[in-house]
Amino acid sequence: MKKLNTLVVVLLLLAATVGLNSQTFPVPKWNIHIHGGYTLTLPDLKGTFPADLQSGKNPTPYFVNNGFNAGADIKYYIDKKSTFGILLSLTYTALSSGNVGVNDLDSNSILGIGSGTWKSNMNIFTIGVGAEYDFAPKRPANPFVNAQFTTNIIGGNTTFEKDGGFVDSYSRDMTSAVRFGAMFAAGVDVKLSKQVGVVIGGRYAFANLFGKDSTTNTQTTYGLNDKETTTQKSKKMAYLQFFAGVSLYFGQPVKKVVKK
Repeated sequence: MKKLNTLVVVLLLLAATVGLNSQTFPVPKWNIHIHGGYTLTLPDLKGTFPADLQSGKNPTPYFVNNGFNAGADIKYYIDKKSTFGILLSLTYTALSSGNVGVNDLDSNSILGIGSGTWKSNMNIFTIGVGAEYDFAPKRPANPFVNAQFTTNIIGGNTTFEKDGGFVDSYSRDMTSAVRFGAMFAAGVDVKLSKQVGVVIGGRYAFANLFGKDSTTNTQTTYGLNDKETTTQKSKKMAYLQFFAGVSLYFGQPVKKVVKK
């Protein structure tokens, strides 16, 4: 939450500073953002391994605590002032627990894998369709908000390397799954010229609003298993993303030169 508050302050200061400039720019018809940044997961994605297993936390987290994101979006403005646009986005998110050292798990009869290094990864490829509102498209600093309906293709794997060699080490792959969700974003687009600018912002993503299910795990594969069952509560896959990148502007009106 501190990181989110810091981002909001930075956005406000940036908008206020650049907004002091009285210069105006021609409004684009198309806008493309290419960006990347940091992802911070929320419950039930994040967790503490193996403590949450030992305590019987319900639902069991996915144990992926943070990661990075990269992607692009394209906007087409449907009004003459370029304040309201339709939005298409593609985002890749990689999440990980990092390497976790575990000891004597055989004794607690929960995993029975001994001592070694455990790691869980999750990858989310997101396709978003939505709408955006720009507050000041002619100004150097243009704050914006948008909302998207998302399709999320999710995969991942879990590995364990046992101390003393590869005996009893294992790797399990997540069965690919598709979930439908929503994403809400806010940021500031700062124009450096008529064609190029920079963008900074943040977004909240809820990846599995719809499509939850429960599948059978095997010795080599496992599923998301985010649907509520008789023994487990449903899982919420939510995360915050902070991003920065480059803006490209296209389709500005051409000034007509009147010959005298």
